[in-house]
Amino acid sequence: MSEVLARSLERDVLIGVDVGGTFTDAVLTLGAESFRAKSPSTYPDIGRGVLASCRLAAQAAGLELSEVLPRVRKFGLGTTAVTNVIATRGGLRVGLITTKGFEQTLRLARGRTQEADGWLKSVDAIVESGAVIGIDERIDRNGTVLKAMDPDEIVTAARRLAELGVESIAVSFVWSFLNPVHERQAVALLREALPDIPITSGSELRPVIREYERTALAVLNAYSYGAYRGVDDLANELKAEGLAAPVLLCHSGGGAISVDQAREQPVWLAASGPAAGVAAAARIAEKAGETKVLTCDLGGTSFDVAHIAGGAPARTQRGELMGFWTALPRVDVESVGAGGGSLTWIDERGMLRVGPRSAGSSPGPACYGRGGERAALTDALLVLGYIDPERFLGGTMTLDREGAVAACARLGDGLDLDAVEAAWGVREIAVAEMVKAVRARLSLHALSAPEHCLVSYGGCGALFAAEVARQAGLKRIYIPELASVLSAYGAATMDIRRERLCTMLAKLPASDPAVIERAFTEVREAAWADLAADGVPEADRLIRYEADMRFLGQRWELTVVLPSDPAIRDGGQQAEALFREEYLRRFGAAATSTKGGGVVEWVGIRAVGIGKMGDSGPTASVRAAVDNGPARPTGTRLVHLDRASQPAEITTYDATALEPGQEICGPGLIDGSDTTIWLPAGMNARVDPDRTLIIEVSR
Repeated sequence: MSEVLARSLERDVLIGVDVGGTFTDAVLTLGAESFRAKSPSTYPDIGRGVLASCRLAAQAAGLELSEVLPRVRKFGLGTTAVTNVIATRGGLRVGLITTKGFEQTLRLARGRTQEADGWLKSVDAIVESGAVIGIDERIDRNGTVLKAMDPDEIVTAARRLAELGVESIAVSFVWSFLNPVHERQAVALLREALPDIPITSGSELRPVIREYERTALAVLNAYSYGAYRGVDDLANELKAEGLAAPVLLCHSGGGAISVDQAREQPVWLAASGPAAGVAAAARIAEKAGETKVLTCDLGGTSFDVAHIAGGAPARTQRGELMGFWTALPRVDVESVGAGGGSLTWIDERGMLRVGPRSAGSSPGPACYGRGGERAALTDALLVLGYIDPERFLGGTMTLDREGAVAACARLGDGLDLDAVEAAWGVREIAVAEMVKAVRARLSLHALSAPEHCLVSYGGCGALFAAEVARQAGLKRIYIPELASVLSAYGAATMDIRRERLCTMLAKLPASDPAVIERAFTEVREAAWADLAADGVPEADRLIRYEADMRFLGQRWELTVVLPSDPAIRDGGQQAEALFREEYLRRFGAAATSTKGGGVVEWVGIRAVGIGKMGDSGPTASVRAAVDNGPARPTGTRLVHLDRASQPAEITTYDATALEPGQEICGPGLIDGSDTTIWLPAGMNARVDPDRTLIIEVSR
């Protein structure tokens, strides 16, 4: 190893990996420099793809992986392993123990339905009716025991579930979040009777109000235990390869958790894919001084939209998870099935559709030449000329344009269109779906489009960002140099995040402020202990507070971020003022006039423990502005900009040759090693010192 490389390894060394539906991305950070790589994802054995991408990233830095791993301070991993198990309904056989009389809670599902190919159907039953056992116990809404639990009944239930061949068990009793005594006793008895079967406690996993959401989350955790085996195997493989640092896994809330916690609570890894990218996008926005930001991640499978306010990603405390309404806290993301690998099809009405099914990495789009015959979005972009078939993945993979043309022609046969017309239609539909998702995000959160910018990332995102931003009315676009692998960068740099919560129903102002302060103290100490157990040094620990609040008589609540410790010591007065301000912003003055006479109540309080991972430096090597003139073109490419006309000759640029301060006027295509940026006519772009491309959106 050269002296230069030896010095590079003396700097802060981080690795982040994002396992996507098509590619596995890796980012190796050496101090202020970052090196990236992509490798095809290898399902179901994700470890092969992870190690391959890490080796390529190390080689990009002129190193061998065996030289890098022993010096890594943090290894972050984002994986869809749990997501895939739930999405494909391929989990363990689950048994459920609940309060007698509530055995049908999951089946009824609050009357919710899920969409399947345009039809509404009941929520899937992942627990067989015979594997749900009611226990004759009862705790009331005040936490008082009305009917004591008989331990013998639990032992009998354990035997019955074992005879049914269940592989995992969830326990969720009514009102257990207020008084978990029966649930804890039942879990202890089950673990003693069935030591080889994993047991999940709903109140331990997520002690929140509403039995359906809490029970559904517990059942999904039990259901997804098997998904973790691949992650555990990967951690052991990395250790054998020389990794000394612990593997930290990205979770749905936008932070990282340890392997040990993920082993017991794998459901936190569900919906974690978009979270790492949003966390990294928040860093980009903060550095640019932007406080009102939308993010879009366009990869191989989906288009994911989130928003950032006050420097932090917006989060939700409950929501739909692949057909199930649960209490899973997560970064609030709007997703549509319009990624680069999304397959095209014609529905029963004879209309062209894009997604949600994806070609994945194998066989992939038709242009991959691996046996895929149906046209995907990537095929359409290749036919139209937006992608250079010789430069895909930096020239390491040549795309089959003729295969893409043939696939689009087959699609067009059913619509009386030629290959180009079909490809143009595919792109137009994809753009419409993306714009719809962005507008839905703006509307849902009462956000003003002209006040917001867009941070675009993902391998395919930069080809659509300008058009989406223009149609949605956004003001500016940021495309980081690491855009194609930004989720992997987020996995490398995101902080550890642990939450502890307490559900409490109390009117404000509190008659006894000490009760609220004691509750906050309890969750704060628990979150602090979690960070200590994760090995976070005391100097790097931070506790933040949140409260879930609503007007008296309302069903749903809003989450309010409390600014500091004093905000929890005034009986809730400051929290109430913050809630009223947020409610007014979201719903308007007319909505606040008659709600419960204006009385506000607590629903839950939460301590969020943050384990700071230190200053990871910029997202790319920073260079001073050396050239304020226009960028130098590398050539031209014929691109079909509309359905009928002849292709236009579009100027092309090499993204790797761009220098800070340079400017580009559209129309133009900027080809990078792992992505291409489309700059329409009338828009101008400039390169900032971090080599982020900033596009001013024209109207």
